[in-house]
Amino acid sequence: MYFNQVEFGKRIRDERAKLGMTQEELADDLNISHGHLNKIEKGKEGCSIDLLLELADYFGVSTDFLLVGKRIDSMEIKARLQGVISNLSGVLKELDR
Repeated sequence: MYFNQVEFGKRIRDERAKLGMTQEELADDLNISHGHLNKIEKGKEGCSIDLLLELADYFGVSTDFLLVGKRIDSMEIKARLQGVISNLSGVLKELDR
């Protein structure tokens, strides 16, 4: 799994487009210049970690998704959580004995 700056920019552009926003609108909301956002979306410029975190929060996606396109599998997370809950329930029952 490798970082591809052009693909990163495309994911930013696609998320912005899903919201029906222009680059100018998003840049204003993020308090960055339109030119900087334009270069990020074209893959010609990177962004700070702070801006990456702000973008992920703004779009409601993970930083993993923005950086490498990896989506979090909610079914996998649910199964893991159910396993943890089951284990903790077992421990609790043992403590009650």
